[in-house]
Amino acid sequence: MLNAVRVCCIAGLSVAGTLSFGAISSGAIAAVATFDSLSEGTAGTTLTDGGITFFDLDQRLADTIPSFSIESAAPELFDSSFSAPNYLSFGSFAEGEEFGFGRFGSTRIAAGTPGTAASLDLFSLLFSPSSNALTLEALLGETVVASTSVALSAFEPIGEDGLVRQTVAIADVTFDQLRLIASGPDDDGVVFIGLDNVRIEETTSVPEPASVASILAIGALLIGIRRR
Repeated sequence: MLNAVRVCCIAGLSVAGTLSFGAISSGAIAAVATFDSLSEGTAGTTLTDGGITFFDLDQRLADTIPSFSIESAAPELFDSSFSAPNYLSFGSFAEGEEFGFGRFGSTRIAAGTPGTAASLDLFSLLFSPSSNALTLEALLGETVVASTSVALSAFEPIGEDGLVRQTVAIADVTFDQLRLIASGPDDDGVVFIGLDNVRIEETTSVPEPASVASILAIGALLIGIRRR
């Protein structure tokens, strides 16, 4: 039973210090996991990078504790979407000049606050035809509020070594968790992939400075009151 595929690599504006003016507007900040600050190797059953946590990994291997791993690869082997030198893989890792794509069944992904959009880059090796697919689900509680799927056969070729990639994304929906799931008739429904550039747009409230005209108008009003 396959466990991994290995490849040999050739603020509010204040006035007079006492009055502050501002409005609260809805904004967004992004949590991004590139895995580039982590060391290559096995990373355990839970991993956090860039404010995003990966957990509840299932590799669909009996009597085996699933584990995340960090893989390193030379940037010239991938396309420009790859954030060198690392990406997230699963199970064992290939040390040194080799790199691998681990056996993947499913995982959950979450940032610190609810999100409104998410995207991630998927890499794989088209070593044989596969009818399997990946689905990215956005969940609010345990309810799926949005999902998108991509077949492994729809991945785009990069380079000359059979490497393929695809980006999956979800937008315009509020969620507190993501779930990435592999499915299909081949190899117990698993795929052999690496993840990079996992991005979650988080909702937040930010202060919006008042306009200069509003401040001047209020200042004029205060001067008028003092003269009376």
